[in-house]
Amino acid sequence: MGINSSTSAGLPARGRPKDASKKEDILLAASDLFLQRGFHGTSMDALAQAAGVSKATVYSHFTDKNALYQALIKNKVKDYQLDDFSPHLSWDMQADLTMISTKILDLVFDEKAVAMLRMVVSEQQKTPALGDLFRISGPQIVFQQVSDYFAEQKRCGVDYLGDPEEDCGLHSGLLIEHRMMMQVLIGSQGVPKKAERKLQAEASARRFIAVKKSEASAR
Repeated sequence: MGINSSTSAGLPARGRPKDASKKEDILLAASDLFLQRGFHGTSMDALAQAAGVSKATVYSHFTDKNALYQALIKNKVKDYQLDDFSPHLSWDMQADLTMISTKILDLVFDEKAVAMLRMVVSEQQKTPALGDLFRISGPQIVFQQVSDYFAEQKRCGVDYLGDPEEDCGLHSGLLIEHRMMMQVLIGSQGVPKKAERKLQAEASARRFIAVKKSEASAR
């Protein structure tokens, strides 16, 4: 889980190395412009100008605006170590789920993540593919990590676990209270504080384990 295999090991890189700092500048500019102008209203020309680079430089790092948007979402997932949380696992279910759940809530209620989700909702009709780009680059990566964790715990003998994807759905449903999420999105409620998120993470971990053990005992 979370181990990336290397490719073309030992082969020399072709072409001029890309400037990592310019890539970061482009991503920072994209984050601001997408939130200010929306996805539909942000052009590659505007992104290049805001980043202080040429449009050719933007295209040397990202094939198109979709790829740039996806990289932005993936970076946010990576910021919270949810692209690969395996180094932080203890393999104690309660402790691991509390850690994973805390990271998920911190990501979900990150100020820019909330703003980006609002943008996705508001622009869905103009750009129908935007929702899928967001899902593939963000939630799907996190869900796969959680699903892989449950699969590995089951393989190691945790007998109350079931189908990993179904367990992942249960965990998500217990963790994120949809009414509160909707209120945060429409701005009628502020994001929960860090201490509140930690308590919510701990409670959802306990509930998940209790539900799964109850289901197992009923079989």
